[in-house]
Amino acid sequence: MEESGKLADANRRKNTLAALGASMAFAVICIIAGAVLSTSTHTVAGSGTVHSLIPILSPSSSTINISMISLVFSIIATIFTEIIGFAHSTSLRSILIDEGRLRFNTNARLFTASKKGGWANPNGRLMNALMALLLVMSYASSELVVMRLQHLEGPDYSITKYRPGLSAPPIIVFGISLFLQGVISLFGAYHCGPYWLESTNVLATTKWQIERNIIVRRQHRCMRNVLQGQSTTPDPRTTAGPPTALDPLIPPDPLTTPDPLEPSARQPSAWSASPAVKTAVIVVWGLIPVYTIWGAIIYALSIYAFEWKSKSGNIQTIGIGSTKLSEISWAFLPNENELSFGVAYLTTHAKEAASLPSWAWPSILLAFMAIQSGLTLALHYCEAIINTTRDEHIWRQAADDRGVAISQQWPLRAALSSWRNVFLLVGKSFCHWIFGHSLTAVGEFAQSFDNSGALTGSNFLGIEVLATCAQVWYLSAVLVGFATVTTVMAKYKPRGPQPAAYGHFQTLADLIDEWPPERPIPGYKLDPVLYWGHKRDKDGVCHAGTSSDKSLVHPVDMEGMYGGELDEEPSSTAKTQCV
Repeated sequence: MEESGKLADANRRKNTLAALGASMAFAVICIIAGAVLSTSTHTVAGSGTVHSLIPILSPSSSTINISMISLVFSIIATIFTEIIGFAHSTSLRSILIDEGRLRFNTNARLFTASKKGGWANPNGRLMNALMALLLVMSYASSELVVMRLQHLEGPDYSITKYRPGLSAPPIIVFGISLFLQGVISLFGAYHCGPYWLESTNVLATTKWQIERNIIVRRQHRCMRNVLQGQSTTPDPRTTAGPPTALDPLIPPDPLTTPDPLEPSARQPSAWSASPAVKTAVIVVWGLIPVYTIWGAIIYALSIYAFEWKSKSGNIQTIGIGSTKLSEISWAFLPNENELSFGVAYLTTHAKEAASLPSWAWPSILLAFMAIQSGLTLALHYCEAIINTTRDEHIWRQAADDRGVAISQQWPLRAALSSWRNVFLLVGKSFCHWIFGHSLTAVGEFAQSFDNSGALTGSNFLGIEVLATCAQVWYLSAVLVGFATVTTVMAKYKPRGPQPAAYGHFQTLADLIDEWPPERPIPGYKLDPVLYWGHKRDKDGVCHAGTSSDKSLVHPVDMEGMYGGELDEEPSSTAKTQCV
């Protein structure tokens, strides 16, 4: 049985490393493709030779095609950063177990660091900071890959047509940022050694630690939730506070017997149980006024600061503004009549081989990273809310009629089977897509005419980096909805007497007194499951616990006092039935 478990762990590790390798291979493809495209030249709308811009599709009066292609790249960025982030998170959890510092199943990956290994530790503070920088760079560059090519036609430029174009430099940067994240995650997988912990299932991880004596079950705590579990009195208000994600390991005192207590009809929320959840809620709400104020700044700049030019003439500000908001476009997708302010990087030879100043692309990327960094890191931090509430949902299934299986699922299946994870993935992609509308790069082309009014061709004028007021405020509105949903998750108090744990391993170890067998029982079609409920009462003290046999657990007596045990021996730990 032990050998089969090791084989399963090895297979899951291979699967994760294979997914990580596929992500790194995709990154290499992006780097090569971007390098090839950057050396090619193209003609756009009859203009002179244009470097590093590759037009696709035909010109249109609508920007819908551009938006849809941009959405595809936002989804691609989310998928591959999540795959790499999963491997990095797995190595972090494994290292924290090795250090004896993993208290919760969920941690904010980029804001929780290992203390061993010095600066070269792939899960240390320096590498976490680098991973955060690369994550921001990935999303910023992905928003620049698809550029809106804008054609101004007619003698008075009254006709505007759009077409999508691929920009080579952001493709290269996107590939490099993904590849470096993959390298750090791969190094982390190697660095964690024998403590590699593949499963994200909170119950499987709890059992794994109990079997290796990393966690020892404490008796007489069968009705104590994560807030009450650190106290020996029946009043949870005497608890100093919720355990932090990285509490120092405190050995349980077998001589201390907590007082029995009555079951609670409602359990504490994730907000009160996990400091990381509370921080995540505050961060995401704090982001909303930042972007709202940013939209107001864009509005002011579009009216009062749109005539500045650099001494060289290669840079100038541009703006479309009006004190009458009814005179501008409030369409969801950006267009030429939107209220906007930006900077134009002009070409050096508009009528010949068009090229931008050498510092144009780096400055554009840095601007995107600076403005988008808050959104990227806030959405990353929201993983603490999603995963913590998901862990609690898994545990609470033990009180249902079907029980809960502790088998380790393939991570992709586990993620897609949870509506919370799907909500987060969709929310990340959608928010970054909306951000791409609020801050966008536009390739500007204009027809040229001779003195007689005859059309002589089209010229590439340069790239405009435009911040649009309406889309920034739309992003703020979307963030309000996102923050509301995550706050409801964080503040929700589960119903029922089953003590809440929120992925706190010591609390789960105290609550689970019997584990289901490792292998399916003959005659059962499903994998072994765990049931929780009332098990017995003796001398006025009740005991609640778990069993793989549903007939051995019963509804909890809401007026009973719980704190008993089936086995009163001090040396008893969580039982594991073996078949």
